[in-house]
Order: sequence, then structure tokens, then C-alpha cells
Amino acid sequence: MIDTHAHIDSDDFNDDRIDVINRAFSQGLEAIIIPAIEPTRFDNLIKTTELNKNIYFGIGVHPHNANDVDSIVLNEIYDIAKAEKKAIAIGEIGLDYYYDFSPKDVQKKVFREQLEIAKELDKPVIVHNRDSDEDILKIIGEAQDGKLKGVLHCFSGNLDFLRKAMNVNFLVSFTGNITFKKFNLIDTIKNVENDKFMFETDSPYMTPVPYRGKRNEPSYINLIAKKIAEIKNIELNEVIKMTNNNAKKLFGILNMILIIALFPILAFSQNEEQYYNEDAYQDTYNKFLGFGPVIGTNTIVESFIPNPNTVSYEGLLAIGGTVHYGPMDYLIISASYVYSQNRKKQEKFPDLQPDTYRHIELTANFIANPHGKINVYGFVGPSILLNTYGVPGGGLEERNSLGINTGLGFYFNLPISNAGLIVLSAEWKLDFMLGSQHYDYDFRINNPLEQQGKPVDVTTFFSIPRINLLFYPEF
Repeated sequence: MIDTHAHIDSDDFNDDRIDVINRAFSQGLEAIIIPAIEPTRFDNLIKTTELNKNIYFGIGVHPHNANDVDSIVLNEIYDIAKAEKKAIAIGEIGLDYYYDFSPKDVQKKVFREQLEIAKELDKPVIVHNRDSDEDILKIIGEAQDGKLKGVLHCFSGNLDFLRKAMNVNFLVSFTGNITFKKFNLIDTIKNVENDKFMFETDSPYMTPVPYRGKRNEPSYINLIAKKIAEIKNIELNEVIKMTNNNAKKLFGILNMILIIALFPILAFSQNEEQYYNEDAYQDTYNKFLGFGPVIGTNTIVESFIPNPNTVSYEGLLAIGGTVHYGPMDYLIISASYVYSQNRKKQEKFPDLQPDTYRHIELTANFIANPHGKINVYGFVGPSILLNTYGVPGGGLEERNSLGINTGLGFYFNLPISNAGLIVLSAEWKLDFMLGSQHYDYDFRINNPLEQQGKPVDVTTFFSIPRINLLFYPEF
């Protein structure tokens, strides 16, 4: 589980902060996100995230403190968001008309300014909204140019407000108030699309039943998950899986986990000459020409224009083959073919034939430490995307395009005496379609009533974590 909103940097946790963090992760949390509130506590916020590698933060100013924001503060938000690896969002920002700690016009100005920072740095926003539904949607709608993404946290809106939030490409997040007896927005939870919501504790506030009246903490997140599973009448594990995926995609947490995981290997690679003799390497780990199968999973993410929204299809089996050629130690050129088929769209549109995706990828792999038993590499190159889509009436439509593939990977080298080299390559590859494609129909699963049947432009990218098993024969 991921607690997408917890203020564990607050003074409420000064006496037992470490215990609270340990308790949360010992009970199965994957990550905690701490949103910022006020500029004077930015340093304390960042220090709190250093207590555990799986704690991240949003940087921004809450509407209560909008009066404290000037150009210096805005520059500080920008600099921190750009420089700090754990700064995965701009927030907590937004509007609060229930209290009058800051004038409405000041709140709106500061909200707009922070939205622009988020767009410039391509980071999601964490939005606070209290008694300001109309202005929140108006400002987000004005700022939305297809790049803006985010979450309306502690969501307590009705079904109409939920649909409007979906139309501006925002997720919603539910907290402990959904467990209260007087909570009367069950229809909102029942009707939210599975790829459009997350949950949070909002610690130390919004404590769920049966701990209501006490200080809230991230370890209580399971109570919120159980309540959502009960309302939506689905298995708890399914709720956890879908909300984890939603949080990782929105905040890019999977990217951060991968980067953090690379650090010890990269550090090891700096000292590789202590362990490996370069001459012996040339004989043992020579990657001149290799080939083998590819297997992985393909996640397709489609973004719709002009009314921004996103649909994703996850966990599709991807198979194929690859050939690798190493002209020099630090560079390997690879050519790959990967095939996958999408039957998940048929769950809501059974009359459509399955979409198929065929990727031909030419990639340059740049190896950071070519003389180690484990090699770390980054890669980039062009792709040819040969895709076929099911269309109304049961037919198929071929849509071919060019793309760019990029990502990170590892080579695990296993030499075989007098035969060659077996290499297990684990990599996470992203294929980005260049440009958009126009359709005369829109099968947007998230908003079918308003959009189905209307013309739409679609941009697509493919996330394909995969394993390549390569054999390099000895020449």
C-alpha cells in the first residue's frame, strides 16, 4: 500500500516519529508521500524523508499560507522540486474558502503560479480543496494544456464533481472520513473508475474508525483500503493493487525505486578494477554478437486530446526476440522485435477485436561499467510501431508510427567454458509514440457517456519491463 498524503513531518510526531515510520512499513506500506504546508518547514520536511528510503515529498505552499508566498518562495519551490530526487510532486496547493487565513484572490494567484511550476517541471500536483469546488475546477481547467496532472486529495465531492474532476485529467484520493457513520457519498466511491483513485491517511488528521478521536498515522491506511473494498464490492488485494499502480504512475514512484536501487551497483562499478582484471575480461565477457528471446509485460497508456484524460491497460504479455552487437566495450547495438495483444479493452467493449502491438526497436546501449560481472546500462533509439486496433463493427484498423525507446537495464554475465557467454538482461524500456493519431471515434473507458463517438486525437506510450536471455557464442 502507498499512503499518498501523510504529514508525518508535523510536530504531532516529534516524540515517536521513527516508531510511526517503522510501524507503517512493518505493516506492509510500500511508500509514504509527505506534502509540504508552509515555507518555514521545508527543511524539516526534507529531513523527515531522509529517515527512510521509501518516503517521498511534495513541495509547495498550502492555501492557508498563501500570504507567505512571494517570488523568493516560488523560486525556492522550483529549485527544490528540480534538484531533490525525492520531490515527486508540487503540493499541497489549492484553495480553502472555509477558513479566511488568506484572501481568496491571493489564494487563487498563488495556486495558479504553483500550477505553472508543476507544468514546467512535469510534476503532478497535490490539490487541497475546501468549499471551493467551482474555482478549483475553473483554475485547473484554464491551466490544463494536456501536461497538467494531479490528485484532488481528501476527496469528498459528489458524483457530478467527480466526473468534472475526471474531465480535467485528475485523480481523486480518499481518506479516513469514508469510515465515518455520517459519510453520505457512497455513490462517489462506487462510481469512481479503478484507474482514477488512490487512498491516504492525511495523518495526523482524519483518523479512521475505530481510532477516530486519536492521532492518525500511516499504519491505519489498511482501514481505508478495507472500506473501499467493501463499498466497491471487490477483493481487498485488488483495491491495493490498483491504487498502488495508480500512485506509481501519477507520482513516478517506480522510477524513483529504480534509481535508488541503482546507487549501490553504480558505486560498486566505480571500484570494479579492484575485483576484475581488464585483460581477463576481454576473454571472458566479450559481447561481440549475441541473440535470444525476450519476455516481459506491456502497459499501454493512451492520452486523449483535446479533453485530457488517460486510459491504461496493464500487465499484457509481451514476447519476442533480440540480437545484440558489441562494436566496443562501452556500446552495444541491439535490434529487437516484441509482440503483445490487448484483450482488456474487450472487458467493456466485447464487440471489439483485440488490439495488437508489434514493436521493432533499434537501440544503442551505453554501458557504465563494462568490465564487471554485472553491467549497468542506459539506452535510447528509434522504434517502428506496427499496431492494429479493433474498430466498431468488428473490423481491424492498422495504425503504424515511429517512436523513441529509452530506459535502463542490467546485464548479468555467466561465462561458459569453451562455448561463449550467457547473459541475462533485465531492463525497463519505454516506447514513446511520436506525435498523435486522429480517430473518428473515442472509446474512452473512463468517460464513455460524454466522449464515445466523438473525434479524438490520441498519444500513446508503452512501458515494457522485460527479461532478455542472450547467448554470445565464442568466435
